[in-house]
Amino acid sequence: MNVFAPPLTVALLTYNRRHYLQEAIEAILRQSYRDFELLVLDNCSTDGTAEYVLSLADPRIRYIRNAANNCTVTFNCLSAYHLAIGRRVIATHDDDIMENDMLERQMRFLDEHPGTALVWCRVSDIDQDGKPMLQASVNDVDRVFAPGEYITSFLKTRLWPMPSGVMLDRAALPKGYKIERYLQPKATDGNPMDTAGIADVLFPARVNQKHGVGYIAAPLLRRRVHLNQFSHTVSLSRPGVPLYRRLERVARGVKGLAPDVLHFRTFVDRFDVQDAITTNEPSVVSPVITRRIKRVVGKLVENADVAPGAFLAGLPIFLLMNLITPARRDDLSSLQGVDPKGYDSATQKMLVWARKVVAEQESSILEPLAGRRIIIFGSAFIAALLILEARKHGFHVLCCVDSNSTRYGTELLGVPIRPPVWMRENISADEVVIMSSERDHEHYIEAVIRQNLRSAARLLSWKDLIAPAMPGVPRTSSRPTASLALLEAL
Repeated sequence: MNVFAPPLTVALLTYNRRHYLQEAIEAILRQSYRDFELLVLDNCSTDGTAEYVLSLADPRIRYIRNAANNCTVTFNCLSAYHLAIGRRVIATHDDDIMENDMLERQMRFLDEHPGTALVWCRVSDIDQDGKPMLQASVNDVDRVFAPGEYITSFLKTRLWPMPSGVMLDRAALPKGYKIERYLQPKATDGNPMDTAGIADVLFPARVNQKHGVGYIAAPLLRRRVHLNQFSHTVSLSRPGVPLYRRLERVARGVKGLAPDVLHFRTFVDRFDVQDAITTNEPSVVSPVITRRIKRVVGKLVENADVAPGAFLAGLPIFLLMNLITPARRDDLSSLQGVDPKGYDSATQKMLVWARKVVAEQESSILEPLAGRRIIIFGSAFIAALLILEARKHGFHVLCCVDSNSTRYGTELLGVPIRPPVWMRENISADEVVIMSSERDHEHYIEAVIRQNLRSAARLLSWKDLIAPAMPGVPRTSSRPTASLALLEAL
């Protein structure tokens, strides 16, 4: 390694995970690509992390311990780009494990694609003990997004980079990522809960304003799934509003790009409505929320021909309106006129569901579960739709289960929200747990559920309940064999 100017800095962010840190460091040091510095950034750990790192003799290691008054995750991550020596930087985490050729393949990808300043990779999942988990079936290819393409494609695919797998050419670091801003946070910065998590998307999007960004479809990073990584303070919905507002502004900064303004703004409406409906504790939706929903749906239907992408983005709101008010059969023309090809599986499935609600008003996607109590894992938009679907057709939802402790003791549309540990003593093998996540990571959610189950309860994704109704719509987004077998057994 050139100790004065290595081509790469691997910044490893850590805090009180000595038991995972050793495995992460060992995986980095045995990489097939070896010309890098390992910058260990410690947020004042108290579990022997400093002693362990300082005992390592590898000359590539540089250890930095943050001051006690600057121990935030954001500061630790951002400081990696300013303390790095390497021309390229990857900021990874202490509970994730690199495959042996991860750095080599990412460095080669950037070398082979001039003009591409950032690349991330797909991940595989391991449990808290490091054992491989069942993975979603993914048919994917490497991609290069020209300037502006990642920003606009996110509206359809919502391809969400895993931060631990993102490698950046440091010269392309956007100007807004200055370390000084985080040394003395201002009171006017607002509530951090309102923007939590959105940096995962905004960071590559801002790089994509001027540079190409790339994606490697091979799973080069093992992501560890454990309950301690879940946030217990973040709003379910509020971050979505600033995310799409900022993405719209970022898109406007791309030379030659005419952003689909209605598409971005529909996502803002969508998360605004989600916040309203998921905080509606009574079983009846308030008239104020109902009027807001009708106004948004009116705009969607009016612009369906000129902005079909915006209509698809607003499908959850459209479906919500048709579940809380009598379905209008004349709305079927709007549903028939849009093509979901190229969109994520959740959008495709939701379109089938909406068509069924409007055209087949006496039937329900929940019919295979007749006579069984239903538990919904999650308490966001899809969970609300499932509750309304069940109530409309006489099915019983026992409760929602959510890992966010701020939700405990509250209700979603009259249905109580329980913590995951509740499942250990209260779910029998006869009952069905429906995973309500929109993203295609049911295998990830199932691992969390199984950590809190003592029975062999049946787990299904809401997508598995929706049969295809048009060519090209997959029957399920992940776990096809297991999910269909469970349905057939009910």
